[in-house]
Amino acid sequence: MNRESENNNQFDNNINELVFQLKKGNLDVFDEFYELTKKQVFYAIIAILKDQSLAEDIMQDTYLRFLDKINYYKDRTNVVAFLVTIARNLAINTFNRRKKETIYDIYEYDDLFQAENRQETPLLDLVMETLEGVELEVFLLHVIDELKHREIAKIMNKPLGTITWIYNNAVKKMKRKVGEGNEQL
Repeated sequence: MNRESENNNQFDNNINELVFQLKKGNLDVFDEFYELTKKQVFYAIIAILKDQSLAEDIMQDTYLRFLDKINYYKDRTNVVAFLVTIARNLAINTFNRRKKETIYDIYEYDDLFQAENRQETPLLDLVMETLEGVELEVFLLHVIDELKHREIAKIMNKPLGTITWIYNNAVKKMKRKVGEGNEQL
């Protein structure tokens, strides 16, 4: 078994144990569960809403709904996919209610993940302008969160080939966009 598989198994075992404890009513483990899952949930929401404040509200609603529906969760299945599905559904409902597009700044939610020594990131700003929806989510999970396509596929409950295709399309869009910017120089 290679190191990546060991890490994935350890992560899955840890998450499953935390969910087991949560199902028993032990809310003392919630903070650890939240820390292990917050980035994936946040990226799923922000890719749809593009608004930090709303994303934070939906994150709260997501975890409350998860705790409310925890007994519907099947043990030993992908809990992150379960959470992301809840998050996406809540975000889509919110988006449909608002029916207006908002713009957000990557720097506004940077401190949510306690980034150290943040520098100017014009390329990241360009990513936020260029990509949206699932493309943005996959791109952020791969580039920022450094998840492998296999891990993203598991989280999003999509085939690996689909995730690879989405990521490659996002990269092509970014190359075109960067090329456009360079022509203006």
